[in-house]
Amino acid sequence: MRLSGAVEQACCIMAILADPKRTTPVTNDALAEKMLVSPTYLKKISRKLVIAKLITSTQGTGGGFILARKMNEVTLHDVVLAIEGESPFFQPQGIVERVFQSRPRQVEIGMNMIEKVFSEAQEKWSEYLKTVTLEDVAKEVTHD
Repeated sequence: MRLSGAVEQACCIMAILADPKRTTPVTNDALAEKMLVSPTYLKKISRKLVIAKLITSTQGTGGGFILARKMNEVTLHDVVLAIEGESPFFQPQGIVERVFQSRPRQVEIGMNMIEKVFSEAQEKWSEYLKTVTLEDVAKEVTHD
């Protein structure tokens, strides 16, 4: 499984917004400047976080982004899901079926097993990510 760079950027956005010293919303431009990334690309990521209700957006003077939930209520799974969606790890393209056309039963058995293994792995991975909150990450970072 390879996550896109957008997941790291989303985690960074969440960390910036979770700073307890921060008392005002943070604009997209301020986030982009701090993170040294394209504001246009960052808008797409922040939009996904808003849609997932992980952050909220306020318009106008003094507007920007703030966390929508407490840090102990947001998991790494929430962030990954907001950015990557729920697509399965393994998405067969029909190549095995084409290569082994003369052995359809074996292909079916093998593909069913492979899909089951990847599905179970994805479920375990998701369940683990659900156990790690932003608060857990913050505690680890600030632990001396």
